[in-house]
Amino acid sequence: MEDSCVIRNLSHFTTIGPEEARILHELELEPIKYKKDDKVWREGHQPDNIYTLHSGWAYTYQVMNNGKIRVLDIFLPGDIMGIRDATLPHHATSCSMLSSGDVCPLPAWRLTEIFHEYPNLAMSIHASSARQQAVITDRLFNVLSNDAKCRVAHFILEIYYRLKRVNTDLQEGFTLPLLQKHISLVLGLTHVHISRVIKEMEENNILKKARNEIEIMDIKKLHNMSNFDPERYTDAINSHLTHHISKKDHRDTL
Repeated sequence: MEDSCVIRNLSHFTTIGPEEARILHELELEPIKYKKDDKVWREGHQPDNIYTLHSGWAYTYQVMNNGKIRVLDIFLPGDIMGIRDATLPHHATSCSMLSSGDVCPLPAWRLTEIFHEYPNLAMSIHASSARQQAVITDRLFNVLSNDAKCRVAHFILEIYYRLKRVNTDLQEGFTLPLLQKHISLVLGLTHVHISRVIKEMEENNILKKARNEIEIMDIKKLHNMSNFDPERYTDAINSHLTHHISKKDHRDTL
């Protein structure tokens, strides 16, 4: 079978067995190609599907009453999208592509089958959703508690460590297909302020930025100015839950 970034993502939480891998591969057999700025779903519509992001980047956002946009999720290859909205009567957010990419829909009703038949896989999906929420919470604390330099450094490290989870060969350089307007919406800073901070980082040999490419030159300095703690992004699962699943899976094989 072709390597799957979704399986690489979910296998960080629990062991994905052959049957569970087959289910996940089935979800990626008929990806839908999206272009940059295409909408995957719209706020207020009924959630018909959840989605796996096979390639490309996407983001969710809400449009406020005053017309301003609030960015919530930033999805990377391997992420499951729309899982938090799946049980709601209507999508709480809209989702658009930050770049072209392949998105694989899964009918929402199939979640009941997965949760009933494949508890190990269900736990991985839930863990993935919980960590997405943890990223949003961590980013909110970053915006509310830190100055501009710290916010930018924290955000760059967030993206770097998330990319490294599904691509262990990643070095210090990566593509960041976000416009300045997206970063400003994420961090609550003006375009000018972000440009000034990045320029200062370049002058201090902390990183280099060329168009959509970022290269981290001194990750230790970036950490020192960011208050970023990679341990908060742990893949570890509550042992009470994994122990129960392991016992059930063992009984099912007897």
